[in-house]
Amino acid sequence: CSGLQGFLLFNSVGGGTGAGLGSLLLHRLSVDYGKKTKMAFTIYPSPQIATAVVEPYNSVLTTHALLEDADVCVLLDNEAIYDICTRNLGISSPSYGNLNRLIAQVISSLTA
Repeated sequence: CSGLQGFLLFNSVGGGTGAGLGSLLLHRLSVDYGKKTKMAFTIYPSPQIATAVVEPYNSVLTTHALLEDADVCVLLDNEAIYDICTRNLGISSPSYGNLNRLIAQVISSLTA
């Protein structure tokens, strides 16, 4: 590929794979393609919807990697997205599909 402009990284930082592997991948991209733009769309967990005890720790540790290696980082709060679905869109019990559709609309409006 001769016309590479940059990279988009999508991850959630609550779990080990999104936090650990995402940070490692972002760091390797930063080392190997230092001048290329790296844009990260990162979903942060909320305490009310948490599925694991270690989510806050993973989030804090990953934030350092995002600040260090990403050129642009768009933070998406899981709880705020859930509240938008329930309050503004009238979905009484949003599924992950509902949350993901809303996130996809936000991302597509930023990258269009």
